[in-house]
Amino acid sequence: MLGHYRSILRLFMIAKILAYYDVEPLSTLFWPFHLLTWVMAIHPAVRRARRESPQVRLRKAMEELGPTFIKFGQALSTRTEILPEEFSVEMKKLQDEVPPFPFAQVEEIIQKDLGGAVAQFFRVFDPHPVASASMAQVHRATTLTGRDVAVKVMRPNVIALVELDIRMLTTLADLVDTYLAGWKRLRARQVVAEFARSIRNEINFQIEASRAQKFRENFKNDREMRVPAVIWSLSTRRVLTLEWIDGVPIDELTHHPQNDKLDPVTISHNIVTSFFKQVFRDGYFHADQHPGNIFVLADGTIAILDFGIIGRVTREDRLVLARILQGFLQRDYRLVAQMHIEAGYVPRHTDLDAFEEACQMLGEPIFGQPLKDISIGKLLAQLFKVTEQFDMPVQPHLLLLQKTMLVLEGVGREINPDLNMWELSGPLIREWMSDHLGPKGKFSESKENIKKLYHAATLIPEVIVDGMERLSQDHFHIRIHPSTMEGLEDTLSRGFRGQTWAVIGGSLFMGGAVLALGGFSAWWYVPAMSVAGVSYLLSVRQGLR
Repeated sequence: MLGHYRSILRLFMIAKILAYYDVEPLSTLFWPFHLLTWVMAIHPAVRRARRESPQVRLRKAMEELGPTFIKFGQALSTRTEILPEEFSVEMKKLQDEVPPFPFAQVEEIIQKDLGGAVAQFFRVFDPHPVASASMAQVHRATTLTGRDVAVKVMRPNVIALVELDIRMLTTLADLVDTYLAGWKRLRARQVVAEFARSIRNEINFQIEASRAQKFRENFKNDREMRVPAVIWSLSTRRVLTLEWIDGVPIDELTHHPQNDKLDPVTISHNIVTSFFKQVFRDGYFHADQHPGNIFVLADGTIAILDFGIIGRVTREDRLVLARILQGFLQRDYRLVAQMHIEAGYVPRHTDLDAFEEACQMLGEPIFGQPLKDISIGKLLAQLFKVTEQFDMPVQPHLLLLQKTMLVLEGVGREINPDLNMWELSGPLIREWMSDHLGPKGKFSESKENIKKLYHAATLIPEVIVDGMERLSQDHFHIRIHPSTMEGLEDTLSRGFRGQTWAVIGGSLFMGGAVLALGGFSAWWYVPAMSVAGVSYLLSVRQGLR
C-alpha cells in the first residue's frame, strides 16, 4: 500500500514539473496533462519560464526531476536517432551538481555499511565534501594506516528513488509504444530497459570498484594513464574508497592554463593514446570521460575517475571499426560500404553502389580540410546518420563510443588546438590490426582453435558414456554376444587411437603452416610438418586395421 502511495505521489510530482515547463509534445498528446499545463500558466513565473526554447525547458525539467532523469537525459544525448540534434546538444548540458547532504547522514551510512563508526576506519575524515553530485558525494580522508583516500558515499534513499523512477519510465514507455503509433520506431521500451541496466550498475559501488580494478590492471604497464587503487576493505555497495589522486582537474587546466610545468601536447597525446588503447587493445573503455572525471598529474600523466559507465567493443567490432576508419582515411568508400554489410550493420540486400555513394558524399567534403581539423567523433556521428537511411539497427555500444570520442577530442583540442587524432591513432590502430590480422594474430587464433579441438576430443568418451547411461535409464536394452562385444571394443579402441593421431597431426600441420606463413625459419616449421605427416599415416593405419 505504501509503495502504491509513493508511486502516485512521485507520478504527480513528475507531471507537475513537466507541466510547469510545458514539455512538448506531452501537452498536446494527453488532455489531462494539457489541462494541468493550461491551469499552471495562470501564474506569471510559469509564463516567464516557458519563454525559453523547448529544449532548454526539457533540460531544466529533468534537472528538477532528480538523479534518474538527469542520467536518462545524459543517456539520450547520445541517441541522435531519438532526439533532434538541438535537443541532443541541450541534454549534454545537464548539470549533475547538487548541494551536499549532511555529514550526519554520511556517518550513518558508513556505520551501517562498514559496521562501525567513522573513527574506527579513518584517522582523519573531512566532513566537507570535495565534490557533490545527484547520486553521491566524495570526501577526503586518511585511513588508520596513514593512506590518503577518497571516500565516495551514496546519497540516502537514492536507490529506492531510482527504482521508483525506473518503474515510472517503464510505464511511460509502455504507453508510448502502445498508443503512439508514430513513435514506435523509437523503441521506447528497449531504450528504457537499456537505461535501467546502466543506472542500476551506477548505484552499486561494488560494480564500480570491480571496473576500476579492471582498468588498473589493464594500464598497470602504461605510462599515459593512472587508475586509483581500490581499498576493498573499506568499500561496499554504498561506500567506495579509492586512493587519493593528487592532480589538477583537466577542466581547470583548460580554463586557467597558468601551470607552465604541464605540457599541453603531452597531456593531449596521453588522452588520445590511452583512449585508443582502451578501445582497440582492451575492448573495454571508460564511457564517461567528461572533464570532471579527468585529472592531470604533475608529469602530464592523466588519471580517470568515476567508473559508473563503461563500454565494451568486441574483437569483431574493433576489426570492422578499424577497417572503416582506414577506408575513410584512404578515401576507399567501397571498403567502408563493404565492411558495414559484412558486419551486418546494414542488411545484406543493401545496394552496395548506393551505399558507397552515400559514404563518398559524406567523406569528400570532410577530407577537403586539413587532416588535423577532421574530427573522428563527428565523422562517426555523421556516418551513423547516413546508415539510418539504409536501415542500420541501433548499435548502442558504437553510439557510446562515438559520444566518448567526441568529448575527448573536444577536451584534447581545448588544451592543444593542433591535436591530430588521425596522426596519433593511426599507428595504434595499424599495430593492433597487424597483431590480429597478421601472422602473429593468425598464430594466436590457431592456438585457440587447437585448444578447442583438443578439449572437444577429450569430451568424446564422456559423451559416449553419457549416451549409454541415458539408453539404460530409458530401459532400452541391447543384447550383444560376447564375441561381438570384443570386436566392438577393439573397433572403438582403434577409432579413438586414430582420432587422437588425426587431432595431433592436424594441430601440428596448422601450427607449421602458420609459422611458414609468418616467415619463420624452416628449422621451426619443418619438424612440425614432418611429425604431422607421421601422425597422418598412423591415423590412416589405425583406420585400415
